[in-house]
Amino acid sequence: MDTRRIGDAAVVSVGGDIDLTTFAAVQSALDAARGQCTVLVLDLRAAGFMDTSGLRLVISQQQRAEADDYRFVVVPGSDRIRRLFEIAGFRKGHPLFAGAPTELDGGDGA
Repeated sequence: MDTRRIGDAAVVSVGGDIDLTTFAAVQSALDAARGQCTVLVLDLRAAGFMDTSGLRLVISQQQRAEADDYRFVVVPGSDRIRRLFEIAGFRKGHPLFAGAPTELDGGDGA
């Protein structure tokens, strides 16, 4: 995992898998990054696999963002991960996928 700042966004980039064994580490990285920004980005472009644990993490983080008034954005990456989001009802164009810094490939900067 790597965390970096781009403007007012904190970007947590995850490589490898997001599953039950890595869930806590990803959550900790998001929590640590959250205090430094108004936009929190979970960049999944380097992630090879994500199961429902990762999906649960995203939904939980989205709910926290709404409650605490900050923006949470996901850059979904691979077709496998995009498919998991689609199955869960997060279609292309969903607000969760809009607003990543333009410096990130796959972000639309909205």
